[in-house]
Amino acid sequence: MKTGSIGRPLSQSMVLVPVALGTMLAPLNSTMIAVAIPSLLEDFDRSLAWGSWIVTSYLVAMAAVQPLGGALGDRYGRRKLFLIGLALFLVATVVAALSWRIEVLLVARTVQAISGAAAIPNGTALVRSLVPPERRGRAFGNVGAAIALAAGLGPPIGGILTAALGWRWIFAANLLLLAPALVLGWRLPTDTPAPQTGRFDLAGAALLTSGLVSLVLSLTTWRLPDLPFFVAPALGLFAAGTLFALVRRSARSPNPVLNLALLRARGFTPAVANVLLSNLAMYTLLLSLPLFLAGWSTWGNAQVGLLLAGLSLPTIVFSPLGGRLSDRVGRRAPVVAGACLTALGVLPFLAIGPNWSWPLYLFPLILVGAGLGLSMAPVQATAIETAHSSQTGQAAGLFSTMRYLGSILGSSIMAAVLIGSTPPVESFRILYAALFISACGAIFAGWCLPAWLKRGGDQEAEPSIPPEQARI
Repeated sequence: MKTGSIGRPLSQSMVLVPVALGTMLAPLNSTMIAVAIPSLLEDFDRSLAWGSWIVTSYLVAMAAVQPLGGALGDRYGRRKLFLIGLALFLVATVVAALSWRIEVLLVARTVQAISGAAAIPNGTALVRSLVPPERRGRAFGNVGAAIALAAGLGPPIGGILTAALGWRWIFAANLLLLAPALVLGWRLPTDTPAPQTGRFDLAGAALLTSGLVSLVLSLTTWRLPDLPFFVAPALGLFAAGTLFALVRRSARSPNPVLNLALLRARGFTPAVANVLLSNLAMYTLLLSLPLFLAGWSTWGNAQVGLLLAGLSLPTIVFSPLGGRLSDRVGRRAPVVAGACLTALGVLPFLAIGPNWSWPLYLFPLILVGAGLGLSMAPVQATAIETAHSSQTGQAAGLFSTMRYLGSILGSSIMAAVLIGSTPPVESFRILYAALFISACGAIFAGWCLPAWLKRGGDQEAEPSIPPEQARI
């Protein structure tokens, strides 16, 4: 029987609760801050450009560092990196709350993202190694529901705390997650990393991080004011060259920081393609619909917020269901069904018009949320299960990075299509046509997933929780 670090029998809830709490930090902090930006900019007497950098720096670091965080966990221990990430997040949270200059806040937010990028993939890897395969989809479904809940609660929590106590208090909400996550995470069993010969691939780590950072910046900086027009394409060219050098190094290195064999593993590439395309469609719809309603309707902020709950609430409900289904019928079926629901939900928006009544917005959003929830757990489980147990952290980090890249790419497409203070209705229809194509691509990627995986990699993994201890 597997026991925790304090010698007690390890149940599935003892694994999922700290992992879910740690994973909720990323969406909570990326959404809470959006409501508080006007207030903090007023306090520091800074321009809107600084607000853009506060948001962008967090997304860039979170997207770029996760593969490296996962690789470090594979080499030095996932529980150790998970706890280190949470502890650094706690320190950065305190500094952010006490920031005396906006530059300090910017650095603290970036450290938050880097810390989260160390904790999240290693938490995911711990689920793979400690939860038995026949219950793994359900486990990822419960974690996915927690992520959706955090993303949905972020704006109202940020708004209430900022209005009542000031923007600094939004960081206090992190303590409600961090304290129990650290205590319960300490009780997880200490994992023994697979033996790896040679030194850590520092040069590969530098190439990986700089390549991803420059790629994400190239997709975001062109939308920021006061930057020369050539910065974004220059960053894109640098990213392409750096990532090409990383591919060549990984092919020659005996122990690369990013093992390209992951991309050849059966099911991994379709899984990361599915999450990129699905998140692109969902996130861009979530960002663009309030803009349309603000420009072409008389809806207030409260009405828009309630409408968007029609997307987040089904995701919370259907994520555990998708996980349970994938444990029973295989990973592919719920992923394809979920992607089809997402595409059907996006399709009506190709004919969006100013005279739509609220049901015409709500019912498609419910379909999109249900589809995302249905596919979220099985596609993540597929990506993690395809990797050898010694590379689970790398797989989890790369999967999460592709999720962020989908969101960043979608927001860049939206900025390119929706031009002007009140973009015309035709521009929104063009944008939603692109989102529908993306959702159809997610269907194809889901269809390319294996229905069932041979779990050979689990034979080398750490002992999992016995079925009699696997309770939610």
